Amino acid sequence: MKWAIRDLLNPVVTRSLLYGADPFDLEAILKKIDNIKVRSGKQIQEVWINEWHAKIDRYSELRDKAEKEGNRISAREYAKMVTQCHYACFMINIEDLEHKTEIYNGLEESYKRYIKLCKNKVEYAEIDTKEGKLPAYIHYPDSGRKTNYPVAVTYSGIGSCKEELEMLAAPLNERGIAVITPDMPGAGGAIIHRNIKCGGKQLEAAFNGIIRFVKSHKKLDEKNMANFGLCMGGGYAFRATVKNPKAKVCVSLFPLLMHFANLDSIPVWMKRGKWSSYQYADDYLEGMKILEEGTHKADFLMVYSSDDNWMSPEASQRLLSKAAGYKESIHIQDKPAYVSEETIMHAMPVGEQYHWVKHIAADFIAARLNGGK
Repeated sequence: MKWAIRDLLNPVVTRSLLYGADPFDLEAILKKIDNIKVRSGKQIQEVWINEWHAKIDRYSELRDKAEKEGNRISAREYAKMVTQCHYACFMINIEDLEHKTEIYNGLEESYKRYIKLCKNKVEYAEIDTKEGKLPAYIHYPDSGRKTNYPVAVTYSGIGSCKEELEMLAAPLNERGIAVITPDMPGAGGAIIHRNIKCGGKQLEAAFNGIIRFVKSHKKLDEKNMANFGLCMGGGYAFRATVKNPKAKVCVSLFPLLMHFANLDSIPVWMKRGKWSSYQYADDYLEGMKILEEGTHKADFLMVYSSDDNWMSPEASQRLLSKAAGYKESIHIQDKPAYVSEETIMHAMPVGEQYHWVKHIAADFIAARLNGGK
């Protein structure tokens, strides 16, 4: 065998670290994975989920104890750990849809406990679209009592959820910007609770609904707006900006547009299986072509990687060339650490560079929404 069993989890590990899972907890669980004698997907899944649930039990107990004793800071931090453990479970591509729903419900409920303990206000919202209501959160930079907050809408792609998007919201909140984190079609509560699948018409309805939502919201300034996306959400951010000429800025981190990408490099588990199939509309690939339509004149920042095996640098440059206004790009050439011959993929450059890229992205947005460039 040329690679360890744990290498099969490289994409899951990367996403878990990106969301803030403790690296020591992660390594302890991976060592349990290493002890599996037979390369069995079901056994890897069982060990991974059971070990994270043991940590969920521990951190939940610590959260409840701290909350009872009035130690709010500790309670908040333990509550976030519980959420991160649930998220690590959610990242596994489970074929059993009922089990997947159960796992997401745990993530959803633990996140609700966590945001009640946060200093800033995080408000649940539902965004009306022609295809159904999208669950979302609004992350205010403070108590949420002001009006005319500059606002950014964050996007990610298939397999994500609004709870994960907090990692995009946090650096913007620190810079005084309110952030909307929606469950886009095919993601999180939109697919699990509302059966809104990912496809061209569903995405177009989502973009239209989000624009209307911001326009009608008393606390958000539609004239001071950004779109910010990661992975497939980077393509969403571009299209959302095309559809909303009032948007001042667009940032796409490691964007993925399906028809720009090398489809042969997309792993089998994203093309087949109950969970994967459940997320996609019947005309998914054909419908996604709509993301390529149009251009925008908003200030545009794109970050891309030489080691993204879905979107080549040439494919990323195609997207950059579509922007008609001021634009900048950052070409990441660092080699990914979490790779193997079987699992190198789009998630690696995304996750491994985000810790420093996020500040450049947040500053780029804040400079334009807070009266800078």
